[in-house]
Amino acid sequence: MDPTILNEKMYLLDGSFISGVTPYIDIDSVKKHPLWGSNLLFNDEQAVINSHKDYIRAGAEFLTTNTYQASIGGFMKYLNLDYEQSYELIKKSVTICKQAIAEENSERNIRIMGSVGPYGAWLCDGSEYHGNYIVNLPYKELYDWHKPRIQALIEAGIDVVLFETIPSVDEAIILLDILTEFPFQKACLSFSCKDGNHLSHGETFASAVEKLWTNDSRKQLIAIGMNCMNPKLITPLLMSVNTENVNFICYPNRGGVWNASLKRWDDSQKYTISTDDINLWRKKGLRIFGGCCNTDAAEISYFRKLIDALPIFLEQ
Repeated sequence: MDPTILNEKMYLLDGSFISGVTPYIDIDSVKKHPLWGSNLLFNDEQAVINSHKDYIRAGAEFLTTNTYQASIGGFMKYLNLDYEQSYELIKKSVTICKQAIAEENSERNIRIMGSVGPYGAWLCDGSEYHGNYIVNLPYKELYDWHKPRIQALIEAGIDVVLFETIPSVDEAIILLDILTEFPFQKACLSFSCKDGNHLSHGETFASAVEKLWTNDSRKQLIAIGMNCMNPKLITPLLMSVNTENVNFICYPNRGGVWNASLKRWDDSQKYTISTDDINLWRKKGLRIFGGCCNTDAAEISYFRKLIDALPIFLEQ
């Protein structure tokens, strides 16, 4: 996949897996499971397929594998699988995406992004929103934890690796080091951010982009950006970057506040994204856009309409 395909057009990513699969499952049981939605790869394959197909019908051009919380150790511990079975289950997530694409028979060229969440997602304690574990976790331990999940996705035939909700530059560097072992594989890198200037772990977004977009990793990255934050933060985050010719990826949540005790979203602060927002972000370099937590197929369909209303060429 040549990065030059992202020069002008804006591509639509899918939305939240949990929101998308909710019509087909008992959502309370999923929220209580330590593997979150990734357990459905083993426990309810059809629900996963249905969710992907809904996003295809909504207009998505990139489907994300249901592997954000997936890991070899997690599948072994919580699904009672052995190493090989766990490895194959991660690969199966790609097969499921391909099946959904084939069954939906869309005329669009739909690509598959292999979701690789941070180590913090495995901890199930919200660590992906501060990333403090990076301070005491040895490089090799984190490298060895991430590598087999990345390798499984690549072997299964994804188009792009999606390193997502990464809270720190240090973890991003480890992921990109692993990526170099697969020199022909393209990837996107998306950070979690705590405000309009900083990654969740504290580094500035601008410095992270400058460091990682302009070094050798650029050969394999097709986009860099952020996800799972309030849409109101997109403009200041993008505008903080002075690095030139950056392809950005961004997929925010709906702007609500997660109530941990009630395990539900308070949407009273929801931010409604407009055509003006999308146009401004595209001028800054946004090339891949979609939704994260609490965005479903209806929201992605709305984004499809916004993107389709954009002028074909950027104004000079």
